[in-house]
Amino acid sequence: MPGLGGALDIARWSMYSSQLAMEIVSHNVANANTEGYSRQSLRVEAGYPITMGPGQIGTGVRAVEVLRNYDNFLNQQVTLKKSEYSFWSASRSAMEEIESIFNETDGYGLNYLMGEFWNAWGDLSNNPDGVPERQALVNKTENLLSMIHEIDYNLRSYQRHLDGNIRGSVTEVNSIIRQIADLNKSISSVEIDGMINANDLRDRRELLLEQLSQYMDITYYEEESTGQVQVYIMGGTPLVLGYDTYEFVTSRNDATGFTDIFWQDSSGRQVNVTDKLRAGKIAGWVNVRDNTIGSYIDSLNTMVGELVWRLNEIHSQGVGLAGVTSMESTVGGMTAASDLSSDFLFSDRYVAGAFEIIVYDSSGQVAGSYHIDPAGTTIGDLVNEINAESGVGGPITASITAEGRFRIDAGTGYTFAVAPAATGTNGNALAVMGVNTFFSWNETVGSPLDDITETIGLNDAVAQDPTRISTGRPDASGLVAPGSNVTARQIYSLQDLVIPDIGGTGVSTTLDAFYSSLVAQVGVDVQNSINNEKFNDTLLGQYLRRKESVTGVNIDDEMAELIKLQHLYQASAKLISVADEMMEALISIK
Repeated sequence: MPGLGGALDIARWSMYSSQLAMEIVSHNVANANTEGYSRQSLRVEAGYPITMGPGQIGTGVRAVEVLRNYDNFLNQQVTLKKSEYSFWSASRSAMEEIESIFNETDGYGLNYLMGEFWNAWGDLSNNPDGVPERQALVNKTENLLSMIHEIDYNLRSYQRHLDGNIRGSVTEVNSIIRQIADLNKSISSVEIDGMINANDLRDRRELLLEQLSQYMDITYYEEESTGQVQVYIMGGTPLVLGYDTYEFVTSRNDATGFTDIFWQDSSGRQVNVTDKLRAGKIAGWVNVRDNTIGSYIDSLNTMVGELVWRLNEIHSQGVGLAGVTSMESTVGGMTAASDLSSDFLFSDRYVAGAFEIIVYDSSGQVAGSYHIDPAGTTIGDLVNEINAESGVGGPITASITAEGRFRIDAGTGYTFAVAPAATGTNGNALAVMGVNTFFSWNETVGSPLDDITETIGLNDAVAQDPTRISTGRPDASGLVAPGSNVTARQIYSLQDLVIPDIGGTGVSTTLDAFYSSLVAQVGVDVQNSINNEKFNDTLLGQYLRRKESVTGVNIDDEMAELIKLQHLYQASAKLISVADEMMEALISIK
């Protein structure tokens, strides 16, 4: 409408648009520190003009829509970088915890205790008849074993801790997925293209997508026609399709004892995605739990297994300060059919052959010497061979106890000792079964033992009677020679023994060097996670700053906008005042 009425209308709409813009500025200021908030602005257009005599006359301004300032490319990049950063952040945090488990900086780590252990064997080899040296060795061994158990326990405890994190995160991920689908529904019901934008709802959805990306690597895109986002993992496995969600379930893996993650579709079909996620916290935790800590435990097992076997193999064919009345295996669950070459933890080390049993009378003189060379590889073959050599009513008897342990007993008034075979191939059946050994381990034949580190201990027979620590061997006459240290010297020399292809790793090294390399590897892994976290943090920071420059609220800018709107509002009000005066002047003309 032309004339004064049109001027009043223009001023009215100008004031209205100024009021709307001021409300939006107020909303921006109020949410300046709100996480995920994107700055909003009012889009205005010139009103439709009216064609008059002199030409088209404008009709003022009209508010069209409230815009949300954002850049889809930057949002996508932030989501991607948050996944990668979260992976390395979770890895770094976990690795620093693990590094503290292998603490060698205080001088009392496993390396130090290994050195003390070998030194104790060196002292004993110098004085094999010394009881104080034997007791010192027992004490040093118990210190070493305590540290081994502590490292193994702490590694496994942290695995369980990470497993709990994974289970809790899956619950959180499912909650986020449902919230995204709910927001899809709300946005679709509110928005009208080009007129009404669900800006605050979109901000909340964008924030949820960023939160989801911290847990796992996702991809997503928005359907232009509906405004709904479709969210995927692994390139094409859906999590959110419009209003529909595809969530995760967890299940305990009986083989590992840890949690597996399964993606589940609407029909209930499940797909194991535990080791398929490549970024995000969950992938970082899974990688440390299964691969990193798993490799450390395997390496520790390799070292401990080699230590146990190498030392026991020598110790089992030696003798302490005197003969004994009995020997019993630390391995249980045997039957006569148990095969030394296949049924035991150390069956791969088994060498068929012979050994000697030397029997002493009550005065300590040799009462008999028996060459034990069984025809077969079963426990029954070994028992039968010993009993046949000793004869019915002989001075020694072999048997299998009710607990399935192999046992040799001396008759009343007799003691005995074992020694390497005088002729033929020297067998190691005793070491495989844990007979006359220095170390013990909890093995039950028929039940696989994957982790010797958890159960390694000092043989109870040695712990209760240190005189049974093998330091020497019977002399040529079969007597326990005072001062014999051949066994102790052989064990002490294990410290410098280069073991070829240790644990099937392809590496030839000593036990001490092998453990040192494990500690060094932990340090390398920690530094790698720190470096990658810093690198990805820098990239993420760059994209966050670029995103902030687009979506962030600058208080100074908002205040400047507010002053401009204030002047605009005042000018519009002045226009109304002037038009009103002109109208009064017109009406008052007589």
